[in-house]
Amino acid sequence: MTVYVLHFSKPYKHARHYIGYTPDASAARRVQEHISGSVKGNPLVKAAIDNGATVTLAHEFPGASREFERWLKDRRDVGSWCHCCGIKSKPLPDPKNIRDRYRERKAAEARRYKTEAA
Repeated sequence: MTVYVLHFSKPYKHARHYIGYTPDASAARRVQEHISGSVKGNPLVKAAIDNGATVTLAHEFPGASREFERWLKDRRDVGSWCHCCGIKSKPLPDPKNIRDRYRERKAAEARRYKTEAA
């Protein structure tokens, strides 16, 4: 299991990064799928490449879970710790350090959606 961050050299609309997850031990195969433009690649990454951006594997978090991927996406602060952006105002996130508050909030949201749907 690996969570990875791709950095776009040239922003595509609002995006400078893509955060993804793969069940593999390394993100290499998954990154290659994105860059090659295969059907399994993400449309955002394909659009950024078509727009002239160079895609770089900026960070890899081996052993990280899907929950960590979601946590990174919810934070919306990749630019503040991505070394490719040249800004290091925050330390690199640690997959083992997802706050209990985050987990509790997500569990409460799931319960709320379940009761609303019923």
